[in-house]
Amino acid sequence: MPKAWIAFFLGLFAFFIFMFIGEKLSDHYGNAGLLATFVVMLAYFFICQLFLSRGHPDAYRKDWPIMLALDAVLLLLLIPMVLLERPEVVLAQGLGILISCFGGTWAGAFTASMRARRRGNRL
Repeated sequence: MPKAWIAFFLGLFAFFIFMFIGEKLSDHYGNAGLLATFVVMLAYFFICQLFLSRGHPDAYRKDWPIMLALDAVLLLLLIPMVLLERPEVVLAQGLGILISCFGGTWAGAFTASMRARRRGNRL
């Protein structure tokens, strides 16, 4: 269970970082800045999940509690966004958040699984 807490705090940290980075980039560069923010988010969640799932050969199938803890803060952010924002904002930002957050997390778990299996086959 300590990994789930670490994952939650990494997700909370990501919220604050990407809120400030995303705001600055989108103010200066518009949609290109928003896209760059989503790419950075994807890389961040990928690296975090790779770190959290290392050594687990079935991480992408069985580390769902850790993966959800990592993504919980941004997932909870989407609820008021859907309820309060205009539909075009939800489609532009909400969809990017979902893809970068969940996609990066799952890809990190999958990569950790493949690395663990490869190491297991070598031994």
